[in-house]
Amino acid sequence: MRIALLAVLACFAASPMVVAAKGTMTIVHTDGDTNVYNDVAISVIHGALYMQSADAKGTMVIHRAACSYQEKIMVCLLTSATLIQGGETSALDFRRGTVYVNGTGDYQPLALSTTKVAPHSILLTFQTEKGTYVTLRGRIDKVVD
Repeated sequence: MRIALLAVLACFAASPMVVAAKGTMTIVHTDGDTNVYNDVAISVIHGALYMQSADAKGTMVIHRAACSYQEKIMVCLLTSATLIQGGETSALDFRRGTVYVNGTGDYQPLALSTTKVAPHSILLTFQTEKGTYVTLRGRIDKVVD
């Protein structure tokens, strides 16, 4: 099933947004090197999820996902994503990936986990074919229909 992240858009369109909300992205490479990016801007624009580094040099875009609800958490399995960096766009070769969306005003637990997603926030995690792990936690800054 191919569904754009319009469900995420709908979830946050009615939610109050915090001004200058940001996220933190962590990338763990196969050689053990770790990059942490703070103040990542998180936006939903025309049904796609955009995550841009604070220096605006890199943008990750999730433009397709299959979404459903588990209790009050929307769970989206990633089906297509790209990386825009250095003026070039390349498809991400992810093995598997999931976005968890909490559109409520309360912390919500993930099923079968001790992890909780903060109010009006997302948690993204994926692994590339090469074994790189990417995680993101944060609030959505902007929603554009």
